[in-house]
Amino acid sequence: MELLLRLLKPIFLPLLKLDLTAPHLPEGTSLVRSLKPSEQWLAYRYLQTLFGFLNQFIGVGIGVIALVAKFRGWGLLIALGVFAVEGFLIGLALVTTRVDFELRHYLVGDRSLRVAQGAWKREEVTLSYANVQNIEVNQGPLERLFGFKSLTISTAGADTTPGAENSHLVTMVGLQDADELRSLILGMLKQQRDTGLGETGAAHPNATGLSLARLNEVKAAALALRDAARSVAC
Repeated sequence: MELLLRLLKPIFLPLLKLDLTAPHLPEGTSLVRSLKPSEQWLAYRYLQTLFGFLNQFIGVGIGVIALVAKFRGWGLLIALGVFAVEGFLIGLALVTTRVDFELRHYLVGDRSLRVAQGAWKREEVTLSYANVQNIEVNQGPLERLFGFKSLTISTAGADTTPGAENSHLVTMVGLQDADELRSLILGMLKQQRDTGLGETGAAHPNATGLSLARLNEVKAAALALRDAARSVAC
């Protein structure tokens, strides 16, 4: 399979017109871990692609038999043409599946994560940990059979309806260590929020617009004035 796809790839790759530039995290974010889907996920996608053509191939086969039976020589030529088109479509689908695997990158940073995916439709989404609301590990029966899981991360405003497209939700598919990755992201999320709370208390003024140190100075001055007033009164 891989040898065949390496031979077909130079033929079909120009048709996809892809940007092969590697993704990167936003400026100021340090890379903690870089991941890709597992080889088991790629095998699952190959089978999924081939099964998608199964019904179509059966229908084409029945039609070809009917053509050959009716038109004989001409029917055979038409059948060869139909099979050539069908083979082209299957080859394109398999190459696209392989390229989609190669172009999937999951970059986990200390402040945010970036997911780049897609061959026909290229998609790159960056989620800041400050906005993350939910992290879920998912594994269906087929995923369990092939030995991988998916990690879904959503932020405020995410539409979790199946098939919905939005920039508030990303799914990292084909992971063998999804639970470990979830714990890693939760740890960085907690660390960032704890750090943010500490910085808020030290750097931001209170509701009156004065810092705590300035309020203490004002309080000390007020007490000094009160004591001085009492001394004069006595």
